Amino acid sequence: MADTSLCRNLSAAAAAGLLLVPGCHAVEEALPYAEAVRIPLEELPGLAVGTRSVSTEHSAVGYRYPLLGPDHPLTTEVRTAMAERQTRFLEELPAGGTPELRQDATILAASEGVVGVRLTETVSAGVSDTFTARTLWYDAESGQVLPWTSLFRDEAAIEAAHMSVAGVLESGYGMPLEQLPGVVGEVAARARAQEEPEEAVAESSPPEEGADLSDPEQARRVAQEWEDSPLADLAFSTAGGLAVRMEPSDVPSAGRVSEVVLPVEPEDAEALLSEMGYRAREAALAGGGEDFPPDGVLTDEAGTLDCSRVKCVALTFDDGPGEHTEELLDILAEYDARATFYVLGTLVEEFPEIVERTHAAGHEMGNHSWDHDDLANKSGRAVREDVDATNAAVREVTGQDPLTLRPPYGSLNGTVREAVDQPLILWDVDTLDWQSRDAGKVADHALTHTVPGSVVLFHDIHKSSVDAIPDVLEGLHEEGYHFVTVTDIFGMENLEPGQVYTDAADS
Repeated sequence: MADTSLCRNLSAAAAAGLLLVPGCHAVEEALPYAEAVRIPLEELPGLAVGTRSVSTEHSAVGYRYPLLGPDHPLTTEVRTAMAERQTRFLEELPAGGTPELRQDATILAASEGVVGVRLTETVSAGVSDTFTARTLWYDAESGQVLPWTSLFRDEAAIEAAHMSVAGVLESGYGMPLEQLPGVVGEVAARARAQEEPEEAVAESSPPEEGADLSDPEQARRVAQEWEDSPLADLAFSTAGGLAVRMEPSDVPSAGRVSEVVLPVEPEDAEALLSEMGYRAREAALAGGGEDFPPDGVLTDEAGTLDCSRVKCVALTFDDGPGEHTEELLDILAEYDARATFYVLGTLVEEFPEIVERTHAAGHEMGNHSWDHDDLANKSGRAVREDVDATNAAVREVTGQDPLTLRPPYGSLNGTVREAVDQPLILWDVDTLDWQSRDAGKVADHALTHTVPGSVVLFHDIHKSSVDAIPDVLEGLHEEGYHFVTVTDIFGMENLEPGQVYTDAADS
């Protein structure tokens, strides 16, 4: 259901008593206001929502993103963009206080061909909040995630949209040219200068023209050049025009409202839109109609994070499940962390309920052989039988085969590589937890040696190893790391059966 303005349904008498209602203007003020099409994630039928949230004594962070199906480009881009922002926030934490970063997404358009998403972030520090928003648009024809500039015919149309906003501020809100805020004021001043004598024009030259906004790379470049524009937070209005959000502090005559959403009327917007823009508007006005989602249901099978762009680490746990695994699961949940568990077939049969809980929590199951035999000492047939038996035990509990294999002791040879149908995953950070049995040393080693792309080895059968994990999670989280599974960090499409992988730092 699209967000709409309450004030459209207020009588003049009622409005007089509601001058301070956020988002509304009294009827007698007749201030121009656009009703933006914005659909909360939870209100789009069939849409699954991914969430991440961590609160510590130093900070609180969280974000939500739409899950549009396995490896959907828009899901990947939205989640990765939010993760990038979270990393920057954590890396820049002040010495004191408990600042918060909350990120969310709203659907702006939803059809088989176009999906628009609004990304918002609110930073709370002390008594002040800072709010920003921008939009992304997925075009199914090209398979590309595009910036707001792709909705416009060309840069001249972008300038014209700014002039329409300037006109609304001047005529509807009584703001003179010199008070027009930011980019809107700059564009309006430049346009007025071009109406003056030739010498004045030379002092205020227009920006370069000629970018092809149907080209994704050029559209992205232009979006960067216009990054401070209010059009970056663009939506379509319920009337079929454009809805442009402005900061209330930039429009004093709007009064005490939560946001100012200015209209670009449909007849004015008509000449500005690109072919992509027309399709996006149609999708927005359909409000997530019958053709969305295409298959009748959206899936939460994938919430892909692009670990080539953010600091990812894969924590892995061998030799379980065991008596300490459930405690470990509780600890990981406090940081919304995903991990990979390389399990033994014999213990899967002994503790199926722990395996079921591990899988249900979103962790990844890996094959660690049936009973921790050295696979390099077996024949090819014996290796296959051992691995197949463990795969079957995991499949019996979770419904899925383990995606990867870790040979016990990291021991392998050509026979093992030829016999298996799964990628072979080793590690680049060995905490030696089995040797030291010291939680402090284990945590220090992990924190000292982990780099983006690391695969870190622990054993959840040791209590000291599990006791080390809170410090590992806290330390890496404060450095801006994201805790992902093995296939997340490498990308399943990059893994080949029988090939050996240690880390994703250079992959």
